[in-house]
Amino acid sequence: MTSAPSWRTGRRGESCAACGRAFAAGESVVSSLHETESPPDADAAGDGAPAFARRDACDACAADVTAAAESAAAYSWWRWTVPAPEQKRAAFDLGVAREFLVRLLREDEPARAPLRYLLALLLLRKRVVRVDEQFRDERGEVLSLRIPPDETVWEIVAVELDEAATESLREQLGQLFDLGD
Repeated sequence: MTSAPSWRTGRRGESCAACGRAFAAGESVVSSLHETESPPDADAAGDGAPAFARRDACDACAADVTAAAESAAAYSWWRWTVPAPEQKRAAFDLGVAREFLVRLLREDEPARAPLRYLLALLLLRKRVVRVDEQFRDERGEVLSLRIPPDETVWEIVAVELDEAATESLREQLGQLFDLGD
């Protein structure tokens, strides 16, 4: 049985194949595919079929690439723009947040009820805590939550939050957990 040919072309380069200059975000780049005798990773393909090598060039060196493409030295070519690097978001440490919620529940300060409620909702969404029961009593809407690892059940009274209060609490949580913005 014959295996399928390898179509690996490689990832986009971080720098120009011709001059070696690193690409900057927003820069226009020309990429080309060139047929090679053996795949870049011969051990992985092992089928002897022709493979393609990718070459990326900056605008200054692109004239050579497009000339090579027009003379059929390149199998295919295209122009693209280097994307801006993604900003890494700070990780929300769920274990620390869970411990913080437990401490807020133990203290049971009325002034911290909105923070406690919003943090519980965030941890519910992340499936760190579970709703055991939901009911209404003289205090209002109450969530009965199970918090691992000991599965202790805690009750949190729902708090009405307007947009401004919610945003303020989000900022406060962001500062507490070093989340930036």
